[in-house]
Amino acid sequence: MTKLELYLAIINVKKKAKKDKSNDATLLGIKMEPLIRKEFALDHPNFLVHTPKGYEMYRRIDKPYMTATLDGILTDKKTQDKLVLEIKTHDIRNSEDEQVWLNGIPMNYFIQVIHYLAVMNNFVGAVVVGRIRHFDYSDKEAGKKLLNVEYRYYYLDRNDEQIANRIAYVEKAETDFWENNVLKRIPPQINLSI
Repeated sequence: MTKLELYLAIINVKKKAKKDKSNDATLLGIKMEPLIRKEFALDHPNFLVHTPKGYEMYRRIDKPYMTATLDGILTDKKTQDKLVLEIKTHDIRNSEDEQVWLNGIPMNYFIQVIHYLAVMNNFVGAVVVGRIRHFDYSDKEAGKKLLNVEYRYYYLDRNDEQIANRIAYVEKAETDFWENNVLKRIPPQINLSI
């Protein structure tokens, strides 16, 4: 959602019935998440994998407007360091889509995980597991045909300078939004370009 939509949702100015955005891909993701978490635990025995019970929400004590609902928490069995576990399922639809995933975590997911690291400010990093399905769409009559499924793992280390800078930027932007828009009841400015 946009900053304005978020602002309106927070201050309850705009109450709208939520649309059901579920589709085959979303439903697959929901059903696959527990399986992927279990598979991750089997493949990475050096981590204790916490499975959320129901809808667990984490909140920063010093900044209670910053919240996160995690797919899991990884605890390194040796060091006791904690990491965010984020699970994504995705269907590759074309070569551009494939290129995005080859270049790293897609930007919308990357920002989500950076936000989670800002909330979970004592975690050392995050692991994003991408379950990627490849389809052949060439036979229009037969429909899509599953070619293969692969897992991709992306690691974000809080000590990496670029990651640390992005966490700081997101935290600052969220704090600015909360203090200067939400608390003051001033809608965020809309920038239009033609």
